[in-house]
Amino acid sequence: MEADNYEEKAVEFLKLKGYKILNRNFRTKFGEIDIIAKDKKYTVFVEVKGRSSNYKVSGLEAVDFYKKNKIKKASLFYSIKIPDGYFRFDVLEIIRYRDFYQYNLIKNAFTLDEL
Repeated sequence: MEADNYEEKAVEFLKLKGYKILNRNFRTKFGEIDIIAKDKKYTVFVEVKGRSSNYKVSGLEAVDFYKKNKIKKASLFYSIKIPDGYFRFDVLEIIRYRDFYQYNLIKNAFTLDEL
């Protein structure tokens, strides 16, 4: 399954959880953010990680130091638009089994000051 399809599933899931989707595939020269959404008072930067059922590394583990830094830099560029300053970084892992998908939403998966 292609990444775009996982992102479509992620958007559907997040909407069911009450998130309002603000932006998808937000690109800057610093990096890309898969989904930017609003969850209550928080602007949420969501990294989507699709996996098959026989994966070796979890979605959270796949967001390494390098990837976190790219997301953080892109989020700082976007954060100029956030008037209240409340934001967080979530990772949404979607695991594909034969007949179903499992969704693992990790809220506050990392913070801006983690370096």
